[in-house]
This record gives sequence, C-alpha cells and structure tokens, in this order.
Amino acid sequence: RTSGVYARSSILMQAATLNFDEIAKVVRDIPYEVAGLCLDTGHLYYSHMDPVEYLKKYADKLDYVHFKDVNETVYRQVLGERIRFFDGCGKGACVPSAQVRSTSGHQAALADIGYSGYITIEAGARSAQLGHQLRDVKASVDYLKSVGYEINKNKQYMI
Repeated sequence: RTSGVYARSSILMQAATLNFDEIAKVVRDIPYEVAGLCLDTGHLYYSHMDPVEYLKKYADKLDYVHFKDVNETVYRQVLGERIRFFDGCGKGACVPSAQVRSTSGHQAALADIGYSGYITIEAGARSAQLGHQLRDVKASVDYLKSVGYEINKNKQYMI
C-alpha cells in the first residue's frame, strides 16, 4: 500500500455521448460505492442541459466537478456545422475557464447541496493551442478567488 494515496472511480459524463437518459442510466446501474459522478459544467451546457439542475439532482452521487466554459460564438457556429463534439472543442467551443456562465448559479448550487469536494479546471480543451494553458489556468484560479473560493494546501477549491 502506498501511504496517503487513494483510488476512486468516477464517471465523467462527456458531451460527446451525454444525454438525459445516459446520466440516469449510469446512476441507476452503477452503485455510488463503485463509482461516483464527475459533472462537467461545460459538457452539460454544450449538451443543452442546465448544469445547476444536474448538480442539485445528483448531489448524492457527485465525486467532483469540472468547471469549463463555452465560447458562445464558436459554440453556435459549430452547432450550425453539426460537427462532432471534439472537433468543436478543437475550434475553441469549450475553453478551460472557471468563468463559466452562471458561475454564481453553480456556486449557489454547490453551497445548497453542501458540496465540499474537488472542483477541477480542465486545461486541455484547447490542446492545439498549448501556450494558452498557463494563462487560462491562472485566469481561472484568479477568478475563483475573486468570487469567494479558497485554495487550500491540497489545491482543492472550496466555497
């Protein structure tokens, strides 16, 4: 056993395959003791789902949250092109930013459900533009701090 290292299985619900029924099926078929959920605010939004609603609905199944934003202009463009999700991300539809739409709604939802787990910022969404990652992550951390999140010694974002 490695001291201080723990493993946990979580299912990341991604927009490439995400729909209302699939989340319900995962929750129904996989006990929380086996694997919890990672809800990604950007993926939910991209899939026409309200992130706040799903954070609240699956609070008892939630292991951690990914904060990601959607560039609305690019998002509308790629929807019109009817291209695959990851191709849309390659064009900049999803951006690694904690400045997600309705951030106050997300923050209130997490507070309402008593969430005290991890919030991660997925910095690889623009992998074709790697030079942006440090800038994007720093901007995200600065933004989280500005709206009341703390970063503790474990690098965990807290409300």
